[in-house]
Amino acid sequence: MASSPLARVLLLLLLVVVVVASRVVTCLDVSEVQTELRNELLSDYERSAIPPTNTVTTTNGSQGEYVFEPLRVEVGLNFYRIIDVNVVTSSVDLLVWLRIAWYDKRLVWDPTEYGGLDRIGFFIAEGSGFGEVSEIWTPDISLWNAQEPVSTSFDSGMAIVKSDGYVYWSRPGHLRASCKFQGLERFPFDDLSCLLELGSWSYSSQFISLGLLGGTGFTLGGSKSSGESFQEFTLKNVSAEIYEYPPYPADPSPWPVLLYTVVFDRSWQPYIRGFLLSQMIFNIIGFAAFWLPISSGERVGLTITSMLAAVASDLVVVDQLPAAPELTWMQRFSMMSQAFATYTVLEAVVVSYFFFLTSETLVPAYFRCLFNMVGKKKTSSPRYQSNGDADDATDAEEVQHNDRWRRWGEGIDSFSRVVLPVAYAICVSIFLTDVN
Repeated sequence: MASSPLARVLLLLLLVVVVVASRVVTCLDVSEVQTELRNELLSDYERSAIPPTNTVTTTNGSQGEYVFEPLRVEVGLNFYRIIDVNVVTSSVDLLVWLRIAWYDKRLVWDPTEYGGLDRIGFFIAEGSGFGEVSEIWTPDISLWNAQEPVSTSFDSGMAIVKSDGYVYWSRPGHLRASCKFQGLERFPFDDLSCLLELGSWSYSSQFISLGLLGGTGFTLGGSKSSGESFQEFTLKNVSAEIYEYPPYPADPSPWPVLLYTVVFDRSWQPYIRGFLLSQMIFNIIGFAAFWLPISSGERVGLTITSMLAAVASDLVVVDQLPAAPELTWMQRFSMMSQAFATYTVLEAVVVSYFFFLTSETLVPAYFRCLFNMVGKKKTSSPRYQSNGDADDATDAEEVQHNDRWRRWGEGIDSFSRVVLPVAYAICVSIFLTDVN
C-alpha cells in the first residue's frame, strides 16, 4: 500500500504523455493529408484554363455538336465603410469585402480518402489566379469604372475549396471608382448615387454567367467596427442587378456585368450652421443699413462689409463643388442672397447721392453743357455742384432742389425697409420649401 501513491503519479504522467503524443501524431497526420491532397489536386492543374462545365449535345443536321455551358460565377460585396466621397474629382473610395464563388470540377475529392478532410485553402496573389505564385484559376472580375485596379487595391489571400469543387474567395480591399454622380443638384440636401460596374474583362457570356451571391449580391457591415461615425457621408441604400452589354466586335456574345447602385446620405447640418445661417445673418445686417441716418458715412461701409462677408462664406463652399455648368441648391441660394446684398449696397449709394444732390436734374452738368454746344444754344456755364455737404447749397433754388432729392431718398429708404425684408423672407421660404 505504501507504493500506491507513487504508482498513481506514474500512471497519471503516462496518460499525459499518451494524450500529447496522440495530438502530435494527429497534427502530423492532418498536415500530411493536406500536403498529399494539394499535390494530388495541383499535379495536372492548369490555372490559366477556365474550369470545365457541363456540355449539351445539339443536333445540327446529321451531326452532333457539343456546346459548353457557361461557368456560373457569383459575386457579392460587403460594404464595410465609406472612406471618401469626392464630388470635385467625381470619385469614391469604399472599404469592402469582395466575395466570389464558383465551381471547379478539377478540385473535387472524396473526403473519406483523406481522413475526413472536406475543405482546403489555396493561395491567390495579385488579385488573380494568373499571378506567378497563385495556385488555382480565378475569374478576372474587375471594376469597370475603376480609378485603381482591383488587383492592386485588394489583399492577396486564400480561397477556400470544398470537396465538391465549390470555391469561395473573399478578401478585403478598396473600391476606388470614378462616379457619374446623380442628385448633386440638391446639395447640401442631396442623396448622391454612384454606379459601380463589376464584370469580367476577358470572358463574355459564352464562358461566364454572372450571378448575385446570396440572391442580393451585397451585405452591409460585417463587424462591430464597420459603419461610419462623425463623417459627412453615410451609406443609405444599395441595390444590385445583372445587365448585359451588346456584343463587341471581337466576341459575338453579350458581356454581362453587375451594376451596383450605391446611395450616400450627406450630413447637411454643418452646411446649415456654417453657411446658410451665415448668409442669412449677413443679409439681415445689410438690411439694418436702411434704418441708419442717410448722412451717416458708415451706412455704405456696413452694406459693403456684409456683402463681402457673404461672398467669402460662399467661396468656402465653392471649393467643395465641381466647376460644372449645373447649379446646385446652395449655389442658387447664394445667388439670391448676393442679389439682395447687392441691392443694399446700391440702395445705400443712391440714397446717399440723393441726400447731397443740389442740381435740378440727374443729368450731369458736363452733359448738359455738351448737349447745349451740340444744339448751338447759348447758355450760362453750369455751376459746379459739390457733393460734400448739403449745407454747401449757395442759393434758395439749390436748397429747394436738395429738399426734393432728399424726399426721394427717404422714399426709397421707406420702400426698402418694408419691401426688402418681406421679399427676402418669401424667397428664403420658397428655397426651404423646395428642400422637401
